[in-house]
Amino acid sequence: MPKEGSNFTLDVDLVVVAIGTGANPIITGTVPNLELTKWGYIVADEATGKTSREGVYAGGDIVTGSATVILAMGAGRNSSKAIHEYLMSKK
Repeated sequence: MPKEGSNFTLDVDLVVVAIGTGANPIITGTVPNLELTKWGYIVADEATGKTSREGVYAGGDIVTGSATVILAMGAGRNSSKAIHEYLMSKK
């Protein structure tokens, strides 16, 4: 049932679309030296999200294939720590 007042507009600078169940061919087809599985998903370390490219991290459906949003959120959380550590090591 529609809920009054639930529709609104939100001004944003960037929107990341995170829907679908397959690997995005734009990413996997345009990033050289990015190791992929035989199904076209990005190979990434489960604990950190680190890929075969230095400074590139991945998680969610692009790594696991279709899965739950909870798993994708967990991958993002794990990767954020690894990304922070990576960036701090470059200072």
